[in-house]
Amino acid sequence: MRHGTHARWLRWLAPLALFGAVACESTPEPDPDWFDGGPLRPATAETLQLTARVLAAKGETSRAGYVMNRMLADYPDFVGTYSEGAEVLVIEGRISEAVKWLDRGLAKFPNHPVLMNDRGMCHLLLADLPAAKADFEVAYQADTDDSEYVANLALANALAGDDEAAMNLWLRVVSLEDAKANLAIAQQARPKFVK
Repeated sequence: MRHGTHARWLRWLAPLALFGAVACESTPEPDPDWFDGGPLRPATAETLQLTARVLAAKGETSRAGYVMNRMLADYPDFVGTYSEGAEVLVIEGRISEAVKWLDRGLAKFPNHPVLMNDRGMCHLLLADLPAAKADFEVAYQADTDDSEYVANLALANALAGDDEAAMNLWLRVVSLEDAKANLAIAQQARPKFVK
């Protein structure tokens, strides 16, 4: 082979070698999603939770309940399965069933503050103040800076007649005027809770 011919082949091979190197280093295109003709992927726990929330907000609680049952079957280790499921039941007025749904979640996630707080609200709706206060206390102890837990424990204290404890808690999360207004409302409601 003559020297000139060899050089000509190298000129042709060099771009091919570079092209091959670039092709090897490039990242593959991701699979298109379903909207672009790709495969339908299973719904995530978060997607199902949001779907149930939207359906419940639209008043379609039976459909939301179906989604929650699917979540329970597919995602039993997701806290939202229990918190969202209880909310759907509360919207339907099925408070005792919501407590049982939350109990199921608490069996998997003992003393989880979100579930304890939610169950406390259910107990409050059932006018079971001792159970509500106990649940709110557990949620509060898990995160003493969470304003929702602080306010709910304040409410339970006010309904139980411990106005000083209620005010001390409320003043951590609302203005003095709002704390006084909350206390006045709780004092009026107190006879429904104190037996």
